[in-house]
Amino acid sequence: MYKKKYSMVVLVYALCTFCFCFNNGEGWCKDYSPNVHWLFCIDTSGSMKTKGHADLLKAITGKITTEFTDVNNNMITTGDRITIMSFDKEVRLEATALYQTENDLIAVRENLAHMNHRSGSLTFVSEAIVHAIDVINKYDDFFYTNALYVFTDGKSEPYSLKWSKEKIDARKKRDAENFNRISLVGKDNGTNIWVGVLKWEAFDDARSLVEKIGKGGHMVDLTDFSRLSLTKALSNFAHTVRSSVTLSDLKEIDFGAIPYKSDSPYTKKITLDIQTDKLIEAPEIVGRIHFDPDNPSEISEEYPLKIKTTEEKMVLSFEIPESSSFNPGTYKGKVKLFPSENHFGAMVIEPSQFDVTFKKAGYISYYLWRVMLVCAIGLLLLSFMIVKIKKRMPIKLKTIYS
Repeated sequence: MYKKKYSMVVLVYALCTFCFCFNNGEGWCKDYSPNVHWLFCIDTSGSMKTKGHADLLKAITGKITTEFTDVNNNMITTGDRITIMSFDKEVRLEATALYQTENDLIAVRENLAHMNHRSGSLTFVSEAIVHAIDVINKYDDFFYTNALYVFTDGKSEPYSLKWSKEKIDARKKRDAENFNRISLVGKDNGTNIWVGVLKWEAFDDARSLVEKIGKGGHMVDLTDFSRLSLTKALSNFAHTVRSSVTLSDLKEIDFGAIPYKSDSPYTKKITLDIQTDKLIEAPEIVGRIHFDPDNPSEISEEYPLKIKTTEEKMVLSFEIPESSSFNPGTYKGKVKLFPSENHFGAMVIEPSQFDVTFKKAGYISYYLWRVMLVCAIGLLLLSFMIVKIKKRMPIKLKTIYS
């Protein structure tokens, strides 16, 4: 008896969970969220603490701790992931954390502080980037874009001349394979790689590395340490990756009324003013309309929406090919906006979704206005004719006898 009751409870729980997760046939992962996976690969070779120079390693870890992971600076947002890696002759994953609350960043800050005591040899830059790519691939389904910042003060030195020829050849081969892989990843706009150059002598190597990365590669000049502003570099890094588009005071859009009978597809265009931040070209935005399936139920749950943008305008093109088959009534739904797959970086669109409505005229309403129009015109003509007739009628004098 108890076994039967427990079985029923488990069955009901399973059914409720299924309905909750797959309501309307749309999983949570389909909803766009402008979250970023931030990765920092930091050079911990001995030259980062060379005499005569500031402690570059301590400066970098300190600024990431006090500036980038400070939630009040708005560089990271809830749902972002931060990964810290160090490299010299080896590559180490120091910490990775999904930011939900302030406590999630404690491990990242602690490991950044521990990194200040490292002082390795060699500078295996390509291996660090490849390891970072592996971490990116591990979490790629959960983030719209990935941003990797590589801090280095020296040239790429993957091997030592003191090694045996066999060991050097093996490391050279590995280095070449790494660069081939990095060049392929750089063609994907979903992975952006910034190389922060801290010393002049590393410039040529960094420039060559960025060229190999391709479209997703960037070089940041941090060589003049007397004016070095890591705060500004980190801020620009964050805002370049996550730009913003604002549609002012937008709450709802009415796409108008579809005629009761129409042989051609119903089309409607709406032009909206937009404001962009950190964008030097028109944002690439796509959208879809998600209708309430119960209002009415015969409409497709999602409907295509064509969007064209300029630096200041957004044009929404709404088209229904078979509007004559729709039942009369008011159709309500929500427009969801998100960056196209070709957009470089994670774009914040505010509002990212808003209400939309359109109407399908009914039989009565379709003909009623025609009848009313005919009646109105008829009354006007009738009134005009009566006035004309009265003017042409002979005037009759009526004698009043007292």
